[in-house]
This record gives sequence, structure tokens and C-alpha cells, in this order.
Amino acid sequence: MSVAKDGATSAARLVIVGGAPATGKTTLALALGTSLGLPVITKDDFKEAIATPFATGDIGWSRQLGSAAYSALFIVADRILAAGQGLVVESNFRRGMSDAPLRALARLAPTVVIVCRSPDALRRKRYEERAGTRHRVHIESAILAEWVSDDSETLIDIGSPRLIVDTTDGYSPSIDEIVAFARSATIPNR
Repeated sequence: MSVAKDGATSAARLVIVGGAPATGKTTLALALGTSLGLPVITKDDFKEAIATPFATGDIGWSRQLGSAAYSALFIVADRILAAGQGLVVESNFRRGMSDAPLRALARLAPTVVIVCRSPDALRRKRYEERAGTRHRVHIESAILAEWVSDDSETLIDIGSPRLIVDTTDGYSPSIDEIVAFARSATIPNR
């Protein structure tokens, strides 16, 4: 048990926050980490750190760094959970690619999955607005050139309770309801 900033105790748990690019998943993950008193690790933090000493490359280079970032994220998350601590992990996890590593993590702690969604036009607009403001590893122009409007591949389902959050205008359900959902994490059937 750990004590959250609000004084409430919180059992070690895994909160997985996913969704397509520009759905607000990092913002939500950070808010959940604060509310739950848990550290937050994101794939993009790892990707940016790994890329820092290298010259900028093309979209293939960015994807290779993304693969390395996922590997690092899963190893660090495993170590944190194996030590009995909880955490929030965030990325644009994709069905098929992320299922096995996320299921392995879910066996270590009570787990919930939260998937952020918003309409494609809004996601694209948000992505265009932030282009050039993020780390050079993201190569926004290449991502926009091959934009995928269907975000169904980010609707991960690993057998843990899952909540879909509409991030079109704030959060629906509300942030309080999302936090309550995260606190209700249980160990999934093995």
C-alpha cells in the first residue's frame, strides 16, 4: 500500500492509458498519476530520450526508435510492478502488437485499461496544431502524410476492465469517474 497525495491509500495497480495520436492520452495519464499517487511512464518519453544523442532520421528511423522505446517501457513497467509498486503507462498501444506484453504486465497487478477517443477530424486538427512543438523524433509531417483516420486498432482489449473515454470536449465520463474506475482495478482472470 502507498499513500496518495490526498492521504488516501492506494493499492499497487496498473493503469494502462491508450488511444490514437492527439486524443489527450498523455494529459489524462498525468492527471491520473497525480490523482492516484502513481508514477507515469510514457512511450514518447523513452523514445525522445533514446533519440537525443542521434542525428534526426526519416520515418523509418523514428519507428525503430519507437520499437526500442516500447521495449524499454515494458521492461521498466515490469520491474516496477514486480517490486509491488503501481504505475500508469501511456502510449498509442495497438492491438496485436501490444497485447502480449500488456497481458504479461496485467498478471503482476490489478489492472484497468482506459482508451481515449475523439473524432478523426478533431484528432488531425490537434495533431496539426502541435506539429513542430514536440521533440524532433516525432516527424509530424510524415505522420500527417500517412494519417490513418480509423483508430479502431488502438481499442486494445487485454481482458482487464476497459473504459472508453471521449476526449472531444474534456472527458466523458468525467475525470472523477475515470479516477474511480482506475481505483476499482482488479486482477484479471489468468
